This record gives sequence, C-alpha cells and structure tokens, in this order.
Amino acid sequence: MSVSKLVCGVAGMPEEAKKKISCILGAVVADAASLPLEWIYKDETMTGIVGDKNPEFWPESHCPFYTVPTGSVSCYTDEMLTTLDTLAKNDAQLDISKVSAAVQVKFGSPDSPYQVALAKRAEKKYPVPGPWINGGVIKSLANMTAGTLPPGSDTCEDNDGLAVCLPAYLLQFCPVQAATTANILTTNNTAVTHMKVQTQIINNFIKGVDDPVGAAKDQFVTDLPEIVKEITDVNAAIASGNSVKDIVSTFGKACGLPGSFQGALASILTAPDFVSAVRMNILAGGDCNARANFIGACLGAKFGVEGIPMEWIEKVTDVEKIIENTVKVFASSS
Repeated sequence: MSVSKLVCGVAGMPEEAKKKISCILGAVVADAASLPLEWIYKDETMTGIVGDKNPEFWPESHCPFYTVPTGSVSCYTDEMLTTLDTLAKNDAQLDISKVSAAVQVKFGSPDSPYQVALAKRAEKKYPVPGPWINGGVIKSLANMTAGTLPPGSDTCEDNDGLAVCLPAYLLQFCPVQAATTANILTTNNTAVTHMKVQTQIINNFIKGVDDPVGAAKDQFVTDLPEIVKEITDVNAAIASGNSVKDIVSTFGKACGLPGSFQGALASILTAPDFVSAVRMNILAGGDCNARANFIGACLGAKFGVEGIPMEWIEKVTDVEKIIENTVKVFASSS
C-alpha cells in the first residue's frame, strides 16, 4: 500500500488510535528531518550551511561525527522502532525479554551497522560512515552480556529511555510498563524521572488536555519539584521574549537531560505547527535529535497525521513498514 493510502487510513481511525499513531509517526519524522544537521554546535556553522533555506532533510550530512543517508533515523528512533517492531510481532503484548533480545540483535550483533560503525570509531577519523550507537546502548549491551538485570546504564542521562519505552507506554498509558521498558537502556534517576514527566505530557496531548505541559507541571509539583522548576524556567524564558535558539543555548545544546528536555519544551510551547517546531529545533543546533523525538511525539499527537507534511513522511526510510507496525499495535489498543 502506498504511503499516502496508509496515512489516509490512519486519518480515518478513531481519535485516540489516530493520535497514538500520529505521536509515533511525528517522533520518527521529526528525528529523520533533523539528522543530517545533528551535532552542529556553532551558530555560524549552521548559518553557513543552511543560509536562508529550510533545514529539514538536508540533502547532505553535515554531522561532524557520523554520516548516514538523508531519510535515516538516529539511534534514539531506532530504539523506539525496535520496541514497536517487537510489539507488532507479539500481538501488541509487551514482553520485556523480547524487547531486550531485539535490542541486542539490532544494536549488538557483530554485523549490525551500529557495531560496524562503532569499530571504525577506534580510528578517530570523523565523520565515520554509518549510524552512531549511543553510549547508553553500549553500556546496556555490556550489562546484558554480563547478565545484569535490569540491564540499563546507570549513567545514561539521555533520552534513550523515553525513546525505547514510548510505544510500550502508549499501549495503556501505564507508567510501570514505561519504566520497565526504559530500564532496558537506562536506570539513571535523571533519565527515569524526566521520562515520567515526558510521557505524562505526551499523554496529555493525546487526551486533548487544554494545557498539556501545565497540567503535567501541576501533577508533579510535589513528587518532582526539580523538574517542575525546569518547566517554570522555560516558561519564564519564553515570557521574556527569548527565541527557541536562545532557550536551547541557555539550557544546553548537548544530548543530556535536563537540557534536552527544556530545549524541546521551547519548541513545543511556542511553535504554531509541527513544521515550525522541527525547523526551529534544528536551527537551534547541538544534539537536535535528542530533542526531536519528544517534540515530534507531542506535536504529532496534537496536530494529528494531517499536520505532518506528506512530503516529509515519504522521505523517511522504510516509512511504510513503520506505519504498518503502528497500525498493527495501536489500531485496537484504544
């Protein structure tokens, strides 16, 4: 079936199923759109490349550390798609052992493109050809080999936990399922606590809550006051007239939390549509993909599949399979 027919089919589904599918698709598309310009930390470098053109799906990779064809997704999204594929093969039933095994195959097999590219990193000649395996995944694979349970890295403060758990969370909006799945890749407290807030914000977008971020802020004001303050600080920066680029620069362009969470909120809270959010996020620089998944998930759910440009969807590698898997998993999960 063509991509356009698949997307039209999603658009005609019951509202909650459509929003769940749009959430995943939004995360995937935002990530793929951002990847060619990932890890560009200097504003003048970004300006010199992009000029006055639109930055999404840039035809050549300018990431200084690795290079993959335009349309590819980052390690974050491949983690998400590994869980999604496992659910699609398992009748939308979450089996942590099967997800862990799939992660080992996807990222740890000797012939995995991730392992092939990792071996080339030993030469320290960048950018390396092939996908970049995240540090948290490297540590988690080692823990799996050693029999450590849960195998997640205790030092991974990045969004790998959110990425790998999102399809599992969307099944029933279950925080326990989300945490158990996230623990495949991270057991770090910073990552796990942020994931609780991030998944609740996504839930609020899917459920059509009036102020999804504000509602989550109110919900966690007692249990997670530090993260609530992070949201308050972003709100204050927006109120002061700071741009997305300013806010990302202030709170951190790097991969890790809380900076990537706060930088993502800048686009989520200010962008009028999906397209603007993705573009502003890319141009803010740094690890734009660390922010793109969360931005795309929230605004995919908010605006629906209709809000994601068809020409963008069609540029994602193997997108037909991705949409088919989302339909298998979420068409009857609502």
